[in-house]
Amino acid sequence: MRFAALSVALCFALVTAPTIGAQTVPAPDKFFGFTIGADGELAAYPKILEYFALLAKQTDRVKFEVLGKTTMGHDYALLRISSPQNLARFDRLVTINRRLADPRGLSDGEAQKLAAEGKPFYLLYATIHSTEVSNGQAIINIVHRLATENSPFIREILDNSVVLLVPSVNPDGQHLVIDHWYKTKGTPYNRVYPDLYHKYVGHDDNRDWFMLTQKETRMNIELVQNKYRPIISHDMHQQGATGSRIFVPPFTDPFDVNIHPVLALGQATVGQAMASALIAEGKEGVAWNEGYDMWTPARQYMVYHGQPRILTEIASSGPNLADPFVNPQKGQPLGPQEPRWSFPVPYSKDTWTLGQQVDYGVTAALAGISHVAKYGREWLYNFYTVHRDWVNYDKGPFAFVIPSTQRDQFATYEMLEILELGDVEIHRATAAFSANGRQYPAGSYVVKTAQPYGAFAKTLLEKQIYPDLRVFPGGPPEPPYDVTGHTLWMLMGVTVDSVDKAFEAPLELVKAVAPIITPAPARPKAAYLIGPESYGVFKLVAELQKANIPTFRASAAFDGHAPGTFIIPSTAASQPIVEKAAASLGLVVKGADQMPSVDGFRLKPGTKVGLWKGANNMPGGWLMWLLEQYGISHEIVKSQDFTGDLNQKYDVILLPTNTTRARIVNGLNPKQHDAAEWSWAFGVGEAGWTKLKSFVENGGTLLAIGSSVETARELLDLPIEKALPEAPPRFGAPASGAGAQVPASTVDRTLRDAFSSPARLMQTLRDRVADPTSLFYCPGSLLLNEFDTTNPVAWGMPEQWPIFFESDQAYRLRPGFGIETKVVSRYPRENILQSGWLLGEEYLKDQANVLSFRVGKGYVVAYGSQVDFRTQPRATFRLIFNGMFHGPSTPVSAAEMARAMTNE
Repeated sequence: MRFAALSVALCFALVTAPTIGAQTVPAPDKFFGFTIGADGELAAYPKILEYFALLAKQTDRVKFEVLGKTTMGHDYALLRISSPQNLARFDRLVTINRRLADPRGLSDGEAQKLAAEGKPFYLLYATIHSTEVSNGQAIINIVHRLATENSPFIREILDNSVVLLVPSVNPDGQHLVIDHWYKTKGTPYNRVYPDLYHKYVGHDDNRDWFMLTQKETRMNIELVQNKYRPIISHDMHQQGATGSRIFVPPFTDPFDVNIHPVLALGQATVGQAMASALIAEGKEGVAWNEGYDMWTPARQYMVYHGQPRILTEIASSGPNLADPFVNPQKGQPLGPQEPRWSFPVPYSKDTWTLGQQVDYGVTAALAGISHVAKYGREWLYNFYTVHRDWVNYDKGPFAFVIPSTQRDQFATYEMLEILELGDVEIHRATAAFSANGRQYPAGSYVVKTAQPYGAFAKTLLEKQIYPDLRVFPGGPPEPPYDVTGHTLWMLMGVTVDSVDKAFEAPLELVKAVAPIITPAPARPKAAYLIGPESYGVFKLVAELQKANIPTFRASAAFDGHAPGTFIIPSTAASQPIVEKAAASLGLVVKGADQMPSVDGFRLKPGTKVGLWKGANNMPGGWLMWLLEQYGISHEIVKSQDFTGDLNQKYDVILLPTNTTRARIVNGLNPKQHDAAEWSWAFGVGEAGWTKLKSFVENGGTLLAIGSSVETARELLDLPIEKALPEAPPRFGAPASGAGAQVPASTVDRTLRDAFSSPARLMQTLRDRVADPTSLFYCPGSLLLNEFDTTNPVAWGMPEQWPIFFESDQAYRLRPGFGIETKVVSRYPRENILQSGWLLGEEYLKDQANVLSFRVGKGYVVAYGSQVDFRTQPRATFRLIFNGMFHGPSTPVSAAEMARAMTNE
């Protein structure tokens, strides 16, 4: 590691330095009308951008640009801050970064020269989580100081580095949260925004860094990360109000094995520079090496692209947002009080203000930037070293091979597009070849690990083996910060082979990925036939529904076609829709000049889908995004809908995970939320609960996912019971399923806080050891399921494939009276764990996961595992879509289908 020993410099905090342009550049308090960090005051995002644009206009240290528009149409901005000399040769500095990032053909000596010529780019971004408000305020003071201050400390930063600053990674949330804060001022209403602060994904917008689904994620990747190649990224966050005052690196175990050790050391070095600066200023409650690990790529795109990820987590004001937080036990200091090596100075006060949060944020950020600027040459050379080592990687596997013959070409395309966006090089075979004793046809894809961003490819395409971490040897599991399995091809439904030994093959570099297209046939006389194997086919179904074109599905196999095959009348109206789908989705379309002799189902025209999104339920937001991406017509179920006939309003209602009876019945409290804006999310009462039951019994379709299966079971007395041990929820989070009981993305603060006190630690250990549920534990893994592919819900699925399981539940059947029950998928008797971490596999053997029921005239599908988790497990999307369209469908005979086709 080429970092010099750290020395603590106090001058940057203690010296009041002259500023430039004092007559023309207003200080923040003058521009905003209050001191940044003042109790109860928050600068609005548009005003912040206005201020930054003004600084760019009136100083020569700042460049301001808008990169694009967000999901809700707001500005996504970027600042470039450095000395005028560095900004003048900015393009050259970017060229150096890019050359060091792809060091093929570059010698160590040449890299040293480039490192000496270049300047390290420090990427700083804030408020990806919009209720973590202090960082969005702290950046105002950070930018003002960098733009105007002339102290030696600031001069060194400007002369020796370039700061890239994204004021907000989620601008939409800044509008929602801060606007609501002021809108509710002086009212009896709750002042914290009660819904998702990103339209679709809420807090999960910081779990999107490998699937890259959201517009804001993609702008950051394409227009900042991949374009400028920063050598370090600093992600400013906030944590709860009652723990340490700030977390800085280093992180706790485990680390993804694909993170270069130089990056792990770089994180620790910058984190300790921050800690030293904070403590030297007398700022108490600084902690490191606690709570936050470095396992999942969902939070850390940058570490697979040569950069340390610097995470700072400043204590928030909790539910008070911008108002001071006072310890309920007045007079007692906040947070742990026992010092330790990673928490040397406990916080000594009972009150915590927004102003303090801002100050901690400014100090930490400037300390990190200062350290990188001071040792810029070493940082740039280390950036080169990481990529050089990946270019020369030889530890295996040599490559991942994606055969050209796939069940789902659309899934293959989507997987390759994710890798392409991550700047992974993909090759295609121009002729057949062999590797590891297997023959591969021409057109197969090869992804080599020895390439600049081989770390990203490897972490996504290999199976995860999560370490068996325990609180103590033989004790209960140490919870991960997030999920443990993320193997991309399992999530997508694509076959990928890992090849350890080097092989030769005729390859060409893929310049732009695209679906493998099988041209649609000339218009047949009778019908188009499309298999159910691709989840992309439901984009076509949505278009057919919009055009009111009759759509049928075969109820059984026929003439080499699988059950669930789509049968679409060949008409002038259907032809362009089918041909477009074949060209854009890679669907294999066949023509039939005679109607097939097979019974089937007719999809209900204009199927009316209702999504019970609820307020502030991330799984509901993700499902809304999914439905919109597929063009499926739907509405959000509102409390007002229960004043009318639900069966007239909807054919299908989806219950996302976390939809409980209490959330349905009670909803948002009308006394705490303005009815004009939030009545849609109010509770429906016991009468509404009964009405939802009647909706199913009178012919409606209900799809219940994850923990909402228990809601459906309670509502309809479904003949199933839990197969997995129960457990109390983790500290500070609602229950949702078995084992861990809450999403693993929720930090287990019980364990983290336990280590602050010997007495608390011993109590925690006693609780955990006595807890029998430590026998079963699965915090986000890929588990094998066996599918009944003759069941309409599983049409198009292979006989075996992994599903995503995140603190979910499995079920066993019990006697039912008048309810027809079918098992759609179950866990096998062996080899259940495919990727991630699983304890207590024996509890899952032969237990049911997905089930379908006939209840009265209605249809219910219960998905025990989260088959839609963050829209990552795309291979299991078809389970939802199948249930959605099959429930309201009508059985038809072959003759009836033929007559209906003729009428078209």
